Amino acid sequence: MADKENKEQKQEDKKKQQELMKQKLDPILLDIVNQSGATVPLIVQTVDGLQDEDKTIMSQLGGKIKDNLSIINAFSAEMSTEAVLKLIEHSRVLKIYYDAEVRAV
Repeated sequence: MADKENKEQKQEDKKKQQELMKQKLDPILLDIVNQSGATVPLIVQTVDGLQDEDKTIMSQLGGKIKDNLSIINAFSAEMSTEAVLKLIEHSRVLKIYYDAEVRAV
């Protein structure tokens, strides 16, 4: 009986994580996270910009903050795709974007 409950809990946890991924990851980053174990450049948008709590979370997850993007309540960072899946669980995080280089045509 415990095995069945454990299996059901794991399935429920996986569904919750999939839903968080859809809500908080931009489509490009979603593809990268699903296919790779690499370190990726990110823009992390929070409820009120970069705060000490965000710095602590990033440090605990092994991420590196690069720049404070206060005008858009965000910061740029680098972290592993595995850590991204943990970062989306934090309520302060609204959206995570892949930080791709933009070029003018």
